[in-house]
Amino acid sequence: MKLKNILIKTTVTVTVVFAFFSCEDDFNTVGSEVIGGVGFQDELYNAAPIAYSKRFERVQTSNVFREFNAGGQLTFHSNLLGVYDDPVYGQSLYSLLCQAQLPVNRFPVTFGENAVLDSVVFSMPYISRVTEVESVEVEVNGNTVTETASTYELDSVYQNKPFKISLFRSNYFLRDFDPTTTETQVYYSNDIESFGSAVEGEGPSGNGTPFYTNDNFVPSVKEIILTEKTKDVNGNDSITARSRVSPRLRVAFFDDPNIPNTNDPGNDVREYFSTLFLDKEGSAELSNQNNFSNYFRGVYFKAESVDNTGNLLYLNIREANITLHYTSTTTTTDDSDQTVEITNQGELVLSFANNILNGITEDFDPVIAEELRDENQDKVNGEDNLYLKGGVGSVAVIELFNRNIVNEEGEEENELEFLKRQNWLINDANLKFYINQDMVESGSSEPERIYVFNLETGEVLADYNLDVSLQLANSVDPVNSISNHLGRISRDADDAGEFYRIRITQHIANLLRENIDNIKLGVAVSQNVNSVTTAIGDTSVDNDETIPTSSIISHEGTVLYGTGANVPESKKLKLEIFYTESKNN
Repeated sequence: MKLKNILIKTTVTVTVVFAFFSCEDDFNTVGSEVIGGVGFQDELYNAAPIAYSKRFERVQTSNVFREFNAGGQLTFHSNLLGVYDDPVYGQSLYSLLCQAQLPVNRFPVTFGENAVLDSVVFSMPYISRVTEVESVEVEVNGNTVTETASTYELDSVYQNKPFKISLFRSNYFLRDFDPTTTETQVYYSNDIESFGSAVEGEGPSGNGTPFYTNDNFVPSVKEIILTEKTKDVNGNDSITARSRVSPRLRVAFFDDPNIPNTNDPGNDVREYFSTLFLDKEGSAELSNQNNFSNYFRGVYFKAESVDNTGNLLYLNIREANITLHYTSTTTTTDDSDQTVEITNQGELVLSFANNILNGITEDFDPVIAEELRDENQDKVNGEDNLYLKGGVGSVAVIELFNRNIVNEEGEEENELEFLKRQNWLINDANLKFYINQDMVESGSSEPERIYVFNLETGEVLADYNLDVSLQLANSVDPVNSISNHLGRISRDADDAGEFYRIRITQHIANLLRENIDNIKLGVAVSQNVNSVTTAIGDTSVDNDETIPTSSIISHEGTVLYGTGANVPESKKLKLEIFYTESKNN
């Protein structure tokens, strides 16, 4: 069988398993193995997909920054905060709006008699890992003691320039349910901006003032040493407790002239929170969670670039908190019926949970933004470049077998209909995406993984669930799992990305057997290929499109060669189909 200008036949090595059937030319598949007789030969067919890009104007950011393993179990909450400069696409700002809540067992909130707020402590741990543990000697109250000290390495921190971080008490109420549908309220990447001044509520110095600002924030890798001090009989400080915690942003607000304040004016913040909480003891606002959520609506984490640059952190913001440390007294009588006043130490912990959304502002490169306009995308012949960008970014659209070819009779025929007639045994099928190295800055800023999905539903393809590494995904780093189907980036000797290979053998086999429809495929960058959850993304022409959450939580981007006329033939996107056919055909 010969096809004019279409088939490129090469010899490939395959595993052949011999079996006997009633007819020598009958064959079938078991996984990727061939079952048939000796009268077969192996061939390669190259199909030219139609490929172009689609940009999202906003994406869902509520309840999407969660990581799941392949078994569907929630493994980690992650959110983004900071500034990221993509070498291709431009700068992205990531802010956070978090609903605050108190422990259920603290309602109604009480503080005890004569309660005084001693300090307010904000703590935001970074994602880190211990690389070394050692014993060190330190001096405590004039004595030498031995402690265990840890050396840490920060994970999920990108770039190292400072950015400005500000914390505000938010006055915007985050709903649990959409009143128009009674379904869970969905918030988008541009919602915080639309909320306006409400997210920068009244602060210690009036409306629109933060209770904490750091103009040059860069996360430190050092562990934090915490000490508790009291006055001895001579009025000198005496350390009563000492501990070490993992690296984090930790800010204490208190009024002690003998201790340098970590934030100025700390006493104003302490007085502000004392008014918000201690002065409200016994009020309806502190009687239950619903009332409290409407009273203290949340905290807004605002990120701003410094000198047009910054750094970006992935955080489990649910581990962050604001702790109010207070002292109260209890009056009782001793065995001699003497009145005794007992001093009590207490704390109230505000955590961030339930409703958390990321605000994402993308300053897209204007040339790329113009090219990504829907009306500028060639959906008939395909585009030269495919733009993949996480966050409020873009994905590639792949249309398979939507071209006409010249068949063996010299007539034009739809490619898919032609292939269905061949009754080939599909041994392997893959899409090979070459990276446009003229546009992409090679190295660590290149995404290690890309992800293919059903563009209509967001679901994975059949090959995802057949990948032998799927069963190991729970214990394998997402950078390396599902690698037979979703090939990891291939790099050259200079560490520059060359291509990604995506195997879709089962998808093609199902398509040619007419088991599935010929749906459009989406290709996106992915921060975690183990996660198969989806969210909502809106484009300029369609609302409520489906997009993988693993693309939304990814900050990276790349540019791949497509199928346009200006792409070098050796770099063009092709669907390679390795098949077996009878030599008698």
